Amino acid sequence: MKNRTKVMLAVSMIAAAMLSGCGFGPDDPEDQVVVAESPTPEPTKAVTPTPTPTITPVNPDSTYTSADKSVSIKLPDATWAVKADEGGVVSFESPDQGRILIVHRTGDDVNNAVVPDSEDIARTLEVSAGMTEGTDFELQNYTNTDVNGTELISYLVSYKNPEKADGAAFRLYKVMFNKAECYSLELTGKTIENDLPAKLAASMDSFRVLSEDSLVKDAANIPAPAPSQETEQQIPASSGDHSQDALSDTDQTRTIYTNDGTGRPIVITPDGDGNWYDDDGNVFHFAENGEDVYDQNGVDYYYHGEPGRVAFMSTQEE
Repeated sequence: MKNRTKVMLAVSMIAAAMLSGCGFGPDDPEDQVVVAESPTPEPTKAVTPTPTPTITPVNPDSTYTSADKSVSIKLPDATWAVKADEGGVVSFESPDQGRILIVHRTGDDVNNAVVPDSEDIARTLEVSAGMTEGTDFELQNYTNTDVNGTELISYLVSYKNPEKADGAAFRLYKVMFNKAECYSLELTGKTIENDLPAKLAASMDSFRVLSEDSLVKDAANIPAPAPSQETEQQIPASSGDHSQDALSDTDQTRTIYTNDGTGRPIVITPDGDGNWYDDDGNVFHFAENGEDVYDQNGVDYYYHGEPGRVAFMSTQEE
């Protein structure tokens, strides 16, 4: 039995050798099973999403103070939020109402800045932005007052063509500057509805410079003479014998003010001969400077370049 087993083992070994020699063994590439090595996948790196900038809402019942504690301002309502507060720039935005921009300059930045220290320069800044006076914008109530060596400037620009003014219906400006320092405020309103002009004017007046080192602090903390907030849409439907077009055209109507301390506005109309008259029949003529006005009795008045509608707005406010 043992011999049979040995014989069977020998036969098996011989058969295996023969099959290998005939190409039927595992060396035949057609019959080999090739197992490819799968590369070990690298772990996927987590991608950290870029955080979306957020704007911080401001409590409308409190006064906002800048991060460096240099300025403060009260915003119109809860729709306004801080957009930037660094590097001398503080800005706020309200999606439906507009924008407030506060810029602080010192040293050479003051010398390089274009400051609207005259009404002509303020007008030129608008024209250089592609605006046409009378057609696209109207500059109102420009004032420039010296306060201890610092110029305090304020004025209003009303836009008749908001599309050319980046959607602005009006802008309020307040600038305080001397040779060493300048603060400028630009308050942009997208609409005249919901008393927004008055709200922005209140914010402008609430602005305060807190830094004790500021050279314009005295002037900055004085409320600027309040610009007229009214626009053509707010003119009363009925204004005596004057049309809406006439009330918006200084060639057809003008607003002059009494010089007796009350500053009462009066609407005057040209008679075609160089004279102007009011509804009571008084006759007025302008001095060569275009600002002083005298009636038939020699009483003096003053003119700020405003059309007749401003007088009606003043009356409506009262």
